[in-house]
Amino acid sequence: MVIKKDYKELGREIRKHYWDTVNKTIELFPFDDAETKQVMLDLPRAFGEDMADHGKPAEFPVQVYQEKLPKKVQEIIYMEPTKLIAKMQKGELKVYDVIRYYFHAGLFASMLTNCIYEFLPERALDQVKKLEKLQADGADMAKYPLFGLPLGVKEMIPLKGYAPTHGSPCHLDRITNYDAQIVEISERLGAVTICRETNVQSLMALECESWGHGLTVNPFNSKLAPGGSSGGSGATAGMRASAVSLGSDIGGSIRSPAACNGVYGLRSTLGRIPTSDYFSCQRGSQSIISVTGPITRSLKMAELFMKSIVAAEPWLMDPSLAPIPWKSPEQKKFRVGFVEWDGNVMPHPPILRGIREVKEKLSKLPNVEVVEFKQFGVDRSNEILGHLYFEDGGADTRAKCEATGEPILEQVHWAIDDAKELTWPEQWDWNIKKDEFRKDYLKHWMSYTNDNGEKLDAVIGPVYPAVAPKHKTAKYWSYTSLYNTLDLPTLVVPVGTVDPAKDKPNTDYKPANDMDKFYQSIYESADEYKNAPIAVGVTGMRFTDEKLFDIARLFANEDE
Repeated sequence: MVIKKDYKELGREIRKHYWDTVNKTIELFPFDDAETKQVMLDLPRAFGEDMADHGKPAEFPVQVYQEKLPKKVQEIIYMEPTKLIAKMQKGELKVYDVIRYYFHAGLFASMLTNCIYEFLPERALDQVKKLEKLQADGADMAKYPLFGLPLGVKEMIPLKGYAPTHGSPCHLDRITNYDAQIVEISERLGAVTICRETNVQSLMALECESWGHGLTVNPFNSKLAPGGSSGGSGATAGMRASAVSLGSDIGGSIRSPAACNGVYGLRSTLGRIPTSDYFSCQRGSQSIISVTGPITRSLKMAELFMKSIVAAEPWLMDPSLAPIPWKSPEQKKFRVGFVEWDGNVMPHPPILRGIREVKEKLSKLPNVEVVEFKQFGVDRSNEILGHLYFEDGGADTRAKCEATGEPILEQVHWAIDDAKELTWPEQWDWNIKKDEFRKDYLKHWMSYTNDNGEKLDAVIGPVYPAVAPKHKTAKYWSYTSLYNTLDLPTLVVPVGTVDPAKDKPNTDYKPANDMDKFYQSIYESADEYKNAPIAVGVTGMRFTDEKLFDIARLFANEDE
């Protein structure tokens, strides 16, 4: 079922509903003083009256945020999340006060970046009351490792009573009657779901624009995108307006937003934590399956979240999951490969500098062996994904947009225009090719085993050819989508920011192909990417998610 109203009318309904949730939030979680609301309303907004109006955002939203957001709020939201949880568990901070201040942060962040689709104040208040009662009754806090955790969720993740539209207003009547299992588990462990975050039309672009919310901008530089498709989740986490945001990833949609917003993000191994009840594009297809994972400003928080979800034995709820406990391996030495480019598109200078600085740091550690790794099979992966992402040739996406007159965005056209409808035998054939490629890639990985039988533990490399991309330029996904073809877990780790003095364009470089030429052409000056975060991806073999955290701790600049 899809609604057949005009998409512009539906967009106006969504915008009105957004403001209704803003007002309800302020009613149930009021500001400390009346002036703060007006300060919020006077902020330079990243959205206008309709979805085609992208407002007049501040050039550097996070600077305005830090200037205008009340200091009491900042004291709470900038506290490392695991410490925040501990203080709530001990009663040193009240859950209601923490959630109230996170809501205030979200209200400001949403005005400045358009990162939040809607707020969930009534749901949050119900959960806060449950947690307060548990605490008053002397509950064992060890059973609630996420006690009071302010949680944001990507708009396409099902919540009971809400419509996961994945960026297309035609799905506004698709009201789900259940909570996604990962949300259910998170709340059972004490988390408080506070908002639904913006995502791109169709979920198939590394940017964050739709006719259901408008355009989400990067908190650090509004001329840049926040990544996608979980762009709202990345921006919300980057603004510290959620302690954890849940995204989904079928081509880079957790890793891209994490990298673009200077936070951690895990693309978990398929089958590790629940995701089968998400509303992905091509829902029901088993060829390339979306996975989930946390997006957060804290490495400790990302690990605690994963450990807590896995400890809840989610495989007893979802039979597609593997019954593998979270157990960090007792490993003293690591062999880490480094790759700077995939042979197709050369990353921009800030990305190369970030990789080299991490490599230099690890090479000085006595328990790390650094290995030069050559990427393998990128073109094969691209060909496989070109057939298996849209097995219907994009017909379903086009038909649903046509029902409301919704234009398909340029960034989505890049994903679907070359898609070809496959017959059943063709689908089988391309899935066989996918499986064969996975075996060949594993053989390539294992070829780096040394004479002592020590295997490669991880590969560190780019997440994307650029830092946060300029709007409507994110054409090349292969640095992330390769690992979707292979189903390899990747942890994104922020490592710095663009430095105009160090990150000058390489004018001597000769592009390898047209796509490479395009990417080199959009890096004319580091000044255009001012304040943009730099990140690397740490990729491991399947079901080695835990090990990625051990390796990240060796070089991460953890925010305490």
